[in-house]
Amino acid sequence: MRYPDSNTENFKSIPKSKMKEFNKVRFHGPKKLACYNPFVNLFFNSRGQAVVCCRNQDIVLGTYPENTIDEIWFGNIANKLREHMLNNDLSMGCGYCEHQFKTSRFYGLPSMHADYYSSIKITYPKILELELSNTCNLQCVMCSGIVSSSIRKYREKQDPLKIVYDDIFIEQLKKYLPYAKEIKFYGGEPFLIDNYYKIWDFLLEIKSNAKLHVVTNGTTLNDKVKTYLKHLNFTITVSFDAMKKDLFESIRVGANFEKVKSNILEYNKILGGKGLSLSITPMKTNCREVPEIIDFCNEMNATVNMSYVEKPAEMALWTMPSKQLAELVEFYKSHKFKPVKSVNADYNFKAFAQYVNQISQYQKINSKLEKEHNFTLKTKDQCYQIINQTLDFVLRENIIFESDKIEICKVIQEVEAELSADDKKIFYGNLAIFLETKGIPSLKNFVADGFDVKKLKEVLRSLSEKSNLYVKNYKNLNL
Repeated sequence: MRYPDSNTENFKSIPKSKMKEFNKVRFHGPKKLACYNPFVNLFFNSRGQAVVCCRNQDIVLGTYPENTIDEIWFGNIANKLREHMLNNDLSMGCGYCEHQFKTSRFYGLPSMHADYYSSIKITYPKILELELSNTCNLQCVMCSGIVSSSIRKYREKQDPLKIVYDDIFIEQLKKYLPYAKEIKFYGGEPFLIDNYYKIWDFLLEIKSNAKLHVVTNGTTLNDKVKTYLKHLNFTITVSFDAMKKDLFESIRVGANFEKVKSNILEYNKILGGKGLSLSITPMKTNCREVPEIIDFCNEMNATVNMSYVEKPAEMALWTMPSKQLAELVEFYKSHKFKPVKSVNADYNFKAFAQYVNQISQYQKINSKLEKEHNFTLKTKDQCYQIINQTLDFVLRENIIFESDKIEICKVIQEVEAELSADDKKIFYGNLAIFLETKGIPSLKNFVADGFDVKKLKEVLRSLSEKSNLYVKNYKNLNL
């Protein structure tokens, strides 16, 4: 197949080798373009902004109510993004997918869902994605107030997000709904958002055959929801991050594990054993839950979706030390999945394999970063030279007393004795860097309020922790 190849000042195409690799696993066969979302998909987020994809929130096509839906979909910004995609150029806000291409993790790409239509003719969007409110009853640890009203109120202590989508918007949307082949409902928690009930009522009225998809936290299943599920063409994704009750409830704060699991089984029953998926967000706390959740999916003939944590970075897998990543890969490879045969199970295993491959790449990257960092660290002997030089200087300058110097050396030795051999290397290196960069000013401030042994130990112990060697943005990984 001949792919667009426009590596010029204006466009930077995806390498043909990556396009060939991607095309081998596309659900609907090989395509010329990496993504058809700009031509077939329209997404409205909770701030009134319209984009073409949930992962590209940087390129805003327009904003409601300042712009009508017609102005947004047929406007200049949308056409410019389409031009980039006609050249297989992901530089216009598509950094997430660019990273997934580089690490060959294609399952779960938002472009996969638009492949079925694969049209570049601009008519009404075939797919509508709606995030019309952040109304949510949970405070998930990796989430923010932008998509959870509870977090915004209780954790962030901010005023509620203004609800911009009114009845006029719903009326404008009704012009688009009959042409939509797929309509997706996000939140917040979709089953708690009033505007969605208005849309579902209209879809019932026009006897819509559109595929409807809801991403839910699984906490809500009332009679009205059951009616919609039975009479409209629904599929459901439930966010489900652990098979252990305590861990699940520590992540999905406010949810009850037994109730969510019971609702998952009920959703599956109503859907007739097809159309259910579970979405796990692998983080440092729950990454070892992935295989068991895949087994749970396979038991129900459900598909797995492994979401990707961009931030908070401290929770994300790409910021884990290489040793822990290597152990995680070995853990995954040693897992014996329960025997099962189905199309969905085959997909789940392939998605898992790509996920493990991505973790392996992060391990190699972080190992290299650690080696480069450790090579620059001072040794124990070099560190003690710097300690003695610094303490002698502040003693001569009458910043500390001789008794303070003796006490500081004693505390350093006590903290050093608590550490393992590996931690001592980090401790010496970090202590040397600390003393060279801010040792004298810090000692001045430290003794100004009186010598505090407990406080000194806390500072020194913190130096035994690995510094954040890993880049602050996963998109900047040197792949």
